Amino acid sequence: MNNKTRSVIQRLTLTPCSIWAVLFIAVPLLFVAYYAFTDNDFAFTTANITRFFTATSESDGVVTHTYLLIFWRSLKLAVISTLLCLLMGYPIAFILSRASARTQKILITLIMIPMWMNFLIRTYAWMTILQDTGILNSLLRALHLRPVHIIGTETAVII
Repeated sequence: MNNKTRSVIQRLTLTPCSIWAVLFIAVPLLFVAYYAFTDNDFAFTTANITRFFTATSESDGVVTHTYLLIFWRSLKLAVISTLLCLLMGYPIAFILSRASARTQKILITLIMIPMWMNFLIRTYAWMTILQDTGILNSLLRALHLRPVHIIGTETAVII
């Protein structure tokens, strides 16, 4: 097979991935940008962006930038989650790299099984584990330990 034929085949095999990326990454980003710069009548405006950076409430002389607070909290949770994934991922990758081929296949399968499950089902499973009357607190009570409130907290989001 010559280089030109190989190049055409490579492009054709990348086409589904490219279409997927455009449909599910680029198009939603364009929608977000469109709605950020339009009002309820779909006219161009910068009011939404201005509102993001301006104070939204004031009580007892304290000005609150609600949207910025939410943005910084989201960024904080993203950084914490990323660091935890790195702290767990690198040792797991090291263990996988040192394991035999058969063990690697088993471990990778065990890691990937939760990803095959529907996101909604995973969310309900975590809720069942983390809620105040959930599996985790039941286990803590059985061990005569104090239950913990996790559901609805930043810790639950990170988990």
